Amino acid sequence: YKYWQRQTAGYLRTYEKNNKLPNNEMIGYVINDKHPKSIRVACDRYMWVMRYKKAFRYTKKIWAHDENSECHIGDVVRVQPLGYRVGPWKTYVLVRVLHREPTEEEVPRASTARNLLLAPAMEALAAY
Repeated sequence: YKYWQRQTAGYLRTYEKNNKLPNNEMIGYVINDKHPKSIRVACDRYMWVMRYKKAFRYTKKIWAHDENSECHIGDVVRVQPLGYRVGPWKTYVLVRVLHREPTEEEVPRASTARNLLLAPAMEALAAY
């Protein structure tokens, strides 16, 4: 992942913590948007390990529900737990997008691009 994404997520996490981010909410960056209405988010935690007297980064990768399919790879987002599961893996829901990944042109989501590629084949099957 890009260095600046991790830095942006860390900066926004500390900024939001100072503005009383609830303990159960997490800030991370989108690493997968290939599924409709779903995103994979990598959330970093830094913990001080007494034995080594160093701060180590622990990355937790979670599935989150993105109702409007608005997130793209690289976006920094804020997620909160649902309290129940949507399917076998999704236990978090997207609260809001904190920072968008800058792109030159409008790039469709991976799930949308795949559906556009599969559309002619599906029409051919329907006609057959």
